Amino acid sequence: MKKAFLLLSLLTIIHFQLLSQPLLYPLDENWKAKRASDVLIDGNELTSLKFNPEGWIDAVVPGTVLTTLLHNRLVPDPFFGLNNNLIPDIYDTGRDYYTYWFYNEFELPDVGEGQEVWLNFRGINYFADIFLNGKRVNTSTHKGMFLREKYLVTQYINKGKANRLAVRVAPPDPAGNAAAGQGGDGTIGRNVAMQFTAGWDWICPVRDRNTGIWDQVNIEITGSADIRNPLVETRVPGTRIPGDNQAPAFVSTSVELKNASSRIINGILRLEFDKQKVSINAILDPGEEKEFSFPEIKVENPDLWWPNGMGGQPLYKMKIDYVEQDGKKCDSEIVTFGIRETSNYFDKQITAQVFSVNGQKIFIKGGNWIASDALLRLTKERYDAEIRHHAGMNMNMIRVWGGGLTERPEFYEACDKYGILVWQDIWITGDCNGEWNDPLKKESQARRKAYPDDHNLFLESLVDQIKMLRNHPSLYLWCGGNETYPPPDILQALEKDIFPKYDPSRYFLDMSTSPKLMTNKIGGVGDGPYGIREPEKIFTERSFPFNPETGSIGIPNYDGLIKFIPEDELIPPQSPRASGSWSYHKYLPLMDFPDRYGKVKDMRDFCMKAQLVSYEQYRALQEAFNHKMWDWYTGMLVWKNQNPWTALRGFFYDYYLDYTGGYFGYKHGAAPVHIQLNLNDSVVCALNQTAKDFNNITASVTLYDLHGKPLSENTKTLSLKAHNLVL
Repeated sequence: MKKAFLLLSLLTIIHFQLLSQPLLYPLDENWKAKRASDVLIDGNELTSLKFNPEGWIDAVVPGTVLTTLLHNRLVPDPFFGLNNNLIPDIYDTGRDYYTYWFYNEFELPDVGEGQEVWLNFRGINYFADIFLNGKRVNTSTHKGMFLREKYLVTQYINKGKANRLAVRVAPPDPAGNAAAGQGGDGTIGRNVAMQFTAGWDWICPVRDRNTGIWDQVNIEITGSADIRNPLVETRVPGTRIPGDNQAPAFVSTSVELKNASSRIINGILRLEFDKQKVSINAILDPGEEKEFSFPEIKVENPDLWWPNGMGGQPLYKMKIDYVEQDGKKCDSEIVTFGIRETSNYFDKQITAQVFSVNGQKIFIKGGNWIASDALLRLTKERYDAEIRHHAGMNMNMIRVWGGGLTERPEFYEACDKYGILVWQDIWITGDCNGEWNDPLKKESQARRKAYPDDHNLFLESLVDQIKMLRNHPSLYLWCGGNETYPPPDILQALEKDIFPKYDPSRYFLDMSTSPKLMTNKIGGVGDGPYGIREPEKIFTERSFPFNPETGSIGIPNYDGLIKFIPEDELIPPQSPRASGSWSYHKYLPLMDFPDRYGKVKDMRDFCMKAQLVSYEQYRALQEAFNHKMWDWYTGMLVWKNQNPWTALRGFFYDYYLDYTGGYFGYKHGAAPVHIQLNLNDSVVCALNQTAKDFNNITASVTLYDLHGKPLSENTKTLSLKAHNLVL
């Protein structure tokens, strides 16, 4: 009798939990796929009880058509040698070749009275029709790459038996001709999608243009209402010192509520974090979706979030509940956020933007990010490893480049954790979107200036992505486009409506090379250069006051190189015009620089000496900006930090996450408190890029001969003020 009572109590607790809190069921296993042209029935029949997916291949979800084909060994690894040439390109095959059905069967626990079931997609590229248990879920075809979808599917769920889900996914249209330069013939830009899939000067084309269910899918069970898109905004008045006891900060929160029922819900919204508790009444009419705001909360002695090198990165967790008057919980959400305030101003003497956090200006040391993986095999673990590499290099900012994607929340979680500020471009580039009169592009410059074709979809997608990412303290600014402005109507909507409404506390920059970012005293605005340079010239050739793209070479270690260059091509390049796999993987010439360390003997020797060259290049690059900190420059972003495939140019670590010499060169040059030799005049300087003063520190300079014998030594006691440089 006692055992029966305990079992009944346990079942009651489980049943209560099912009724009182949301449950998420990831749909990331047991998927099947088949080319749509080989499937002779429609989605209603596919998801009926009669269908058996016999003969379908195992599918990768989240993933793309190409990752599914690769998983089944139906295509070779496109990252090795010239294998990518063996995979049919969508421009040659037609879009039907990469149009696929994805199919899954799943079971759910019993859905109780008053519970609602939601089907969530965090990313589908590009067109999709969705069917569940013999019914079409979306009444109009999903369109776009950057648009989450959330469908109420309670009425379609099979209770107590298998549920059948089918998604027909079709590629972007047009997919573009990849054999025509940056972004191919440019027409990939007519879509709201990632542009580098049609090829760039550092990557070859992704053959399916990343068609597929490329991000998470899950089933969510809530009560009668759904909490959506919380917004947490923080104010940190005044200028703060990291680590000190802090004056109060202020937290404001709002949420959207969706009533999924056909009745009025008279409920209470409750918020709780760090011993703070606030409740407000929230009444919803049947089917209503409405936003509610909590009163601003004063936080005494807050733990402030700082960029890498300035302070710590403490994070808070806020719980938000929506409860009916009788105590029945409708929904609950956990929001992670950091307390910090960002700002910026244009320094007229330097002629560049100065960025600040918690009232302290930040000398920007960072670089450009493309994507973690060209085939969108994105994982929380790889994101964490890559961002940890950035923090280890003493970087404090990453720019997510506009020809890629809006990064995933897990990327931002890693940036929150390691203190990396994020500059997020939107999906526009000068190459595809008509900044230049490029004869390789299919359509005129004026026509390309109007890309994408569907401006409403672009804006709708952006609003959705803003809501997904805006609570991350690492998110510093949004940028309208890479090296070009968005179309005038889109730009006006961004400046006047969307950002003021959905993310009002963040800076919006109209384009990456905008005069609002910097104006050059020697004429013009821009970015670059990108190739190998004499280290002394990096010091003497004045760059842009804030350069969003300037960089150099990238060669992996020998152990990394042999993972993608065939054995018969492991010969050091003899000229700038490399061939075969070297050319295909976009080798950027090192000229005679490796031979300066002794004539290159073989491939191992070349890779080793390339690391010395890389160390020298990237250390000089950062130190050249250091020596004119707050005089000529407010910061710089390297082009680029990493590659999403096995490219041979511009990176600090290879695709397999192994360090290069450039990693250590940049790490040394970017140390927050640093002593360096200026290569332009052989003057030694010490600098402090933190918000704290350092008094009575010792600087020692030793001169050695070519054999390592000390010739002279000079020691000096210094006081380094915050944000200052001493010669």
